[in-house]
Amino acid sequence: MADTAKEVSGERFSQGFTYQEYMDQVESNKERYDEHSAGFKLSDEDAKSFKALAEKTGGLKVLAVGEDWCPDVHRGLPVIGEIARAAGLDLRIFYRDKNLDIMNNFLKDGQFQSIPVFAFFDNNMKPLGHWVERPAAAYRFMEELGAELSKKKLTEDEIRQERRQRNATMAEKWRQETVVELIDLLGKATS
Repeated sequence: MADTAKEVSGERFSQGFTYQEYMDQVESNKERYDEHSAGFKLSDEDAKSFKALAEKTGGLKVLAVGEDWCPDVHRGLPVIGEIARAAGLDLRIFYRDKNLDIMNNFLKDGQFQSIPVFAFFDNNMKPLGHWVERPAAAYRFMEELGAELSKKKLTEDEIRQERRQRNATMAEKWRQETVVELIDLLGKATS
């Protein structure tokens, strides 16, 4: 989940896509991004929390890392995009596979190139922390689902299909859990 962000220069940060630039060039899975965007609503209270956190740091910058093929990115990127829009955060998005130098600063458990990554910086690019892949509730659900499915006599394709269907029912809960975790991460980093 959360960890300390690593250094990224302001110049490098500025080279990332804005949310709109990123969405304008997405070719693969555009409909999945659109579904998650339409399905997510940031509460007024949460928007105020992010605005207050940004004010404490003189402005927040968010560096996101992802790839169009990743379901966690389809679900997570619209969340951070809406947070950035509502709270006036400067969001820049980088493709993981074309920016391994950035990605390798934010490895999950120090070894996995898991995405999405949301790395937070103050207005002077001082690292505040980062969040990786999915909320803790999603990890627990997937672990429990894996244990349940391992007891059934299903083919690999049937297991994948069952996982996709069951995970889809959890999308809104996981989007909201992401918001909670991000507020917690930034609250601790700015206190």
